Amino acid sequence: MPLNPTLNKLLETDFEQLYALPLDQQREWYAASWDDCKGSPEEVGAVYDLIVTTSVRDTRVRVYSPAGFGPHPALIWIHGGGFVFGNIEVYDPLCRTIVNTANCTVISIEYGLSPEHKFPEPVEECYQIVKWISDHADKLNILPDLIAIGGDSVGGTLSAVISQLSRDKGEFKLVYQLMINAMLDLMGETNPKSRVDNAVGYRLTTKGIEWFVRQYLNELSEAKNPLASPLLAGSFGELPPACIITSEFDPLRDEGELYAQRLAAAGVDVCLKRYDGVIHGFFNMQMTLEEARDALALVCTQLSKAFNEVL
Repeated sequence: MPLNPTLNKLLETDFEQLYALPLDQQREWYAASWDDCKGSPEEVGAVYDLIVTTSVRDTRVRVYSPAGFGPHPALIWIHGGGFVFGNIEVYDPLCRTIVNTANCTVISIEYGLSPEHKFPEPVEECYQIVKWISDHADKLNILPDLIAIGGDSVGGTLSAVISQLSRDKGEFKLVYQLMINAMLDLMGETNPKSRVDNAVGYRLTTKGIEWFVRQYLNELSEAKNPLASPLLAGSFGELPPACIITSEFDPLRDEGELYAQRLAAAGVDVCLKRYDGVIHGFFNMQMTLEEARDALALVCTQLSKAFNEVL
């Protein structure tokens, strides 16, 4: 279908110029670029920040708790931004809405960004934090058997990797995974059609993806590692049920849909939905796009269903 006309003004911006700016200015621009579309923060039961020490660094996490005594189910949220940009604040309104709609605690991770923290540091950092959350469920007033994980863009990438590691290591259990516009094959070699069809003109470009990947990896050969590209894993069985959301005009569309196919073929329950007429990053445009609000409602419904099936 045609591009949603609401996006026309946004796409007048020359996003390629971003990559020529100094890194600190790039990050400031990215964070501010969401201010007019991400929505207003809702009140939740409680919000507080913690510092969790990992082998990589001391990491800030934010805990959003619903009203009521608990313990509650929990979603661990990992933000997007191409491994280079992003923080807790960018997704703060979205996390609050999930708390109130799905009636669960949301724990948002502010992992170390690249190029300061290259692969595999963000994977190791996020994995250790998820294990810490599971080990400290009582302190966090959450149910250790009802922990889900999810994220937008590379937050979805890291969520998929951690879900695979959870299965392989057996150190904690995840009951559900969310991947929204995720990059699942860093070099885009498994199913590159959408990277060609949507290469330019839709905010995230194929050239931009290549730039982000170079910031994240020490060398491009690391893209073959399933810890970087979870679509290249040897097995997709025995993974948590998944909700995978893709966008028609996203260069990453096809790898998300291929990941859903491989999960389903391995016997994993998958909810896959493509949103037509929208671009990469649409999920955080809650104020401006009906599709974003619909996608968030779907995510909350799927989370609630997953939690209730275990209870």
